[in-house]
Amino acid sequence: MSSTTTNHDAEEPPKLQRKDGKMKATFNPRQLNVSWGRDPATGRCQKSEGPFGQHRPAELLRVCWLEVSGSVPIGSVPPGTKYRITFQISLKSDAFGWNDCPVYVMAKFGKEGKYSWKKISLQAHYSQPTSIPSTEGLEIETEDANDTIYFGLYDIWTGHWKGGLQLHNATLAHSRVWLVS
Repeated sequence: MSSTTTNHDAEEPPKLQRKDGKMKATFNPRQLNVSWGRDPATGRCQKSEGPFGQHRPAELLRVCWLEVSGSVPIGSVPPGTKYRITFQISLKSDAFGWNDCPVYVMAKFGKEGKYSWKKISLQAHYSQPTSIPSTEGLEIETEDANDTIYFGLYDIWTGHWKGGLQLHNATLAHSRVWLVS
């Protein structure tokens, strides 16, 4: 999934690190490729951080389509290793067009891999940061060791105008908790 216009090119992505007993990488909005159309005035990915050092969300003001993507090398892991991908989003009080709008979380291993995906219908009550697809995320399983996971959040098929979506982060986490001895 790749558009010809990227409104925001990703900064250096995070590395997988052991966190809460899992291998995990959390992407702030500036570490993701974000595309929302040809007019840069219809969205923004702010450079500055919030008052407490946290990253501000990317905001889609008025868009007809959305493409958010990222990637992370997973290093040497055995085939069959599972990872989960989630996006944390919210809708502003003046959001429009997202209620029951289908968006897709998609992921694959390697550039030539086959996408796994989940369809999510966004709801107006997402006023607080909410993980999609739910807290379980989209789970994918490695086929080959030492590859890269490519993932994204997409609405490129509906053609409806919408606005007020905020993208807070994306997380890729190993599905298994590592035991620490």
